[in-house]
Amino acid sequence: MILLIFIAGLLTLAVGLLAKWYLDGHLHGVEHDLYAIDNRELAVTTCIMCFLVLPLTGWVGKEVAVSNQVSFYESWNGWETAAQKLVTTCYEDGSCAHHYDCDPYECGEWVTDYDDKGKPVGKHYESRTCYHSCPYCTEEWTFVVKSTVGDFTIAANNLPTDPDSHRWRWSHSVPSYLPSGVPDFWWAVKQRLDAGNPGPVTVRKSYDNFILASQKTNLHKFSGDIDGYLKAGLLPALVREANLYARPADVRNSGDQYAAYMLNRVYQVGVKVPGDWDEAINRFNAEFGTQLQGDLHIVIVDANKVLNPDNYMGALLAYWEGSTFKKEALSKNAVVIVLGTRDGKTVDWARAGTGMPLGNEALVVQLQFDLKGANLDPATLLGYPKARVVSESKVDIQPAGSLLEKILWGPHKFARVHMKGNDGQSGFLYLQNEIEPTTGQKIGILFVMFLLSCGAWGITIRFGHEIGQRLGLGSLYRR
Repeated sequence: MILLIFIAGLLTLAVGLLAKWYLDGHLHGVEHDLYAIDNRELAVTTCIMCFLVLPLTGWVGKEVAVSNQVSFYESWNGWETAAQKLVTTCYEDGSCAHHYDCDPYECGEWVTDYDDKGKPVGKHYESRTCYHSCPYCTEEWTFVVKSTVGDFTIAANNLPTDPDSHRWRWSHSVPSYLPSGVPDFWWAVKQRLDAGNPGPVTVRKSYDNFILASQKTNLHKFSGDIDGYLKAGLLPALVREANLYARPADVRNSGDQYAAYMLNRVYQVGVKVPGDWDEAINRFNAEFGTQLQGDLHIVIVDANKVLNPDNYMGALLAYWEGSTFKKEALSKNAVVIVLGTRDGKTVDWARAGTGMPLGNEALVVQLQFDLKGANLDPATLLGYPKARVVSESKVDIQPAGSLLEKILWGPHKFARVHMKGNDGQSGFLYLQNEIEPTTGQKIGILFVMFLLSCGAWGITIRFGHEIGQRLGLGSLYRR
């Protein structure tokens, strides 16, 4: 960054000298006295830029660049807690979203007149027709699902069911293209909650990861076998975009826009193991995330094609944490379990890892040994935990008694490792000092410095003489 500031300082001086040379050659008389740059102005402006403005800009630019680099995304898992229908009463010129122009009235404003030289010479009043805003219906509905990890707006400002029967003005019909009624997905959520069976929820949120952002640390995972596994079709892409999950009975309205809601994190590679894995993994992660702040990914792979489990596990973690997935790389709260199977019914071998290079070592070893020989079905491994809503931010969870529950909550219970060491450990905050802006970011910072330099010389040219006189510093300027 010091080199960058030095280059920006040279550019500042070069721009100033170029401007001084040009103005000295093209301005004469009074204009030269007022607008040309003299030697003292050149020195003062250069010093202000090089010793104040440019260092401050460089520091701010680096902080912004590093902050952008350390920001990644992780999954927070929880449970639905409420399905709310919010009703907005509509009135003329009110807050309802769907309205039309109505009830015209005369309005106007005073407009300034200018002469040929652009000097204001007076004003005149211009009258025009204005309109009020009339809503189509007497009310609008907004549907929200609340959860332990945030709120989701399923539909905003829907018109009521059968909008024409709720006209605000009976003489004006309602366009058929406007959204109306109760969204089917929200209704399904309400039915689940009314039955005491809230569903799982996943939302993507940002967090700081100094390990993935650092360009120098040896904590990064590397593997030279990634390309080979990719060519063989054995490395699945990391699921990194939470999509709305709908059960078969749910029908989503065409055009509805949903926030992140569920993320299906069971990857079947070269095999097809029956069972409702999507439902099971989302329910398990709702429990896992609520109680231990974890996020489980399971890869089921054909053991006939993967002959070296340790090598495969290393390649998978290196791939998921690598540059391919950028800000969506494997998060620090992730637990990854790879299950090798030959018959699609039992686990021949198991390997595990986490999104952090340190911590949970005993748990990883236990997963490797305890999962070998287990029945390969979602009920045995994950179960279907349930929750009971206590409040809009709290639930009581009924465990399913699955094998992974017993391991992850067992003697070597999963512990989320904190980046900043606020859990009593040393943390990885020291890596932040190793992070440098990228080449593109450095070019951007230098460009901003250059623009500021140009602006500084523009101010010096236009206002230098006036500023000097007002501050009583006329002696600095040879006008």
